[in-house]
Amino acid sequence: MSLTQDYDAPVFAIFNNISSLAANFNVSDNGTGNGSAGVNEPDNVMDKAWVRGIFIVLYAVIFLLGISGNTLVVFVVIRNKSMQTITNIFITNLAVSDIMMCLLAVPFTPLSAFLESWVFGEALCHIVPMTLGVSVYVSTLTSTAIAIDRYFVIVHPFKPRMKIFVCLLLIVAIWIVSVSISLPLAIYQKVSWNVKEQTYSCYEHWPKDTARQFFTVTNLILQYIVPCSIITFCYIKVSVVLRIRAKAKIGSGRNRERDEMEIRRKRRANKMLIAMVSIFVCCWLPLNVVHIITEYHKPFGDWIYLFLVFFIAHVIAMSSTIYNPFLYAWMNENFKKEFKTVAPFLFSRRRHSSMNGVTTQYTTVDTHSVLQRSPPHGNGNGNGNSAPANCRNEATAVYNAEGEKVHLQVAEGCPEDD
Repeated sequence: MSLTQDYDAPVFAIFNNISSLAANFNVSDNGTGNGSAGVNEPDNVMDKAWVRGIFIVLYAVIFLLGISGNTLVVFVVIRNKSMQTITNIFITNLAVSDIMMCLLAVPFTPLSAFLESWVFGEALCHIVPMTLGVSVYVSTLTSTAIAIDRYFVIVHPFKPRMKIFVCLLLIVAIWIVSVSISLPLAIYQKVSWNVKEQTYSCYEHWPKDTARQFFTVTNLILQYIVPCSIITFCYIKVSVVLRIRAKAKIGSGRNRERDEMEIRRKRRANKMLIAMVSIFVCCWLPLNVVHIITEYHKPFGDWIYLFLVFFIAHVIAMSSTIYNPFLYAWMNENFKKEFKTVAPFLFSRRRHSSMNGVTTQYTTVDTHSVLQRSPPHGNGNGNGNSAPANCRNEATAVYNAEGEKVHLQVAEGCPEDD
């Protein structure tokens, strides 16, 4: 397969400028691109109807699950004030970013390629690539903020916890930084009319190739390498500290049980957050590799399966928007209970035995009666008053939303005499 250019647009899109790459490699039934590539029909597997059908189904599933799942996450956090913790607010910001990606990047990329012409106007030609860059930046920076917050909460527990107001300011700053860095993706986009093919193309038009290459590498460092390094360091330190605390003998009696429960809760939360980051990294790695290779190894563009490889990598990257809600429902009891309240039809209806337990809004507490065997009081001859033989402890769970902790309040009481 040989690639030719009818104008000065780069053959390959830069890092995260997915729509441009798809537009510049549009293919038609006669084997000719929309001005940026010429492909022989037998060599182009993306011309096959069944292949396009598979990708359309995959994109449709990602779109529906991504929109519905992340909207559910945003809704349950907004509707319940007790869910509005620092970590959950950051998670909501991630969900908003994924919704934006589903609305723009997921549908427009395959449509711009399979329709064989850019039919969405000049405004969307500038907005769609920038929006994708913003969404990825918001996701990586928010994940970094979560990791740093967990690091200070667990590794340095005596330092003041971030306040809600500071968290919201940080989110605003994340969006401002993301938009600012992604602006070149909107500035250097151009819509061109191809007279030969009678089609429009939305493509990147950089003043210099070195500027495009510099932006590609810079994005790779700022969006991928630096955040992943910080997140890895934070969660390694957090895991080590929790492992040490789990092995140490903390307190005694009820205090020890409470501390052990707190450590288990934090370890479960950290496993969920680590899983979120790991899935994001794995999903975006193939697409990053494709962009870097196409940017610095031009013969890669002669590969007959390049377009197919791009779409496979793109589908994997876009699928990162659908996994988080499933993780929350699986690994976070708070979200699971809220999801069951809002959408009970999504869960199997199994009857749970609650003979000795009481389920509160955010935790299940064993309230099994404890027998108090108090020594007799009085003159010791058996005629004096003695404490009733059966005294019961009542445990009440109190959830502290600000500190994300569950406290047990145990009240001792004995039945009154008739």
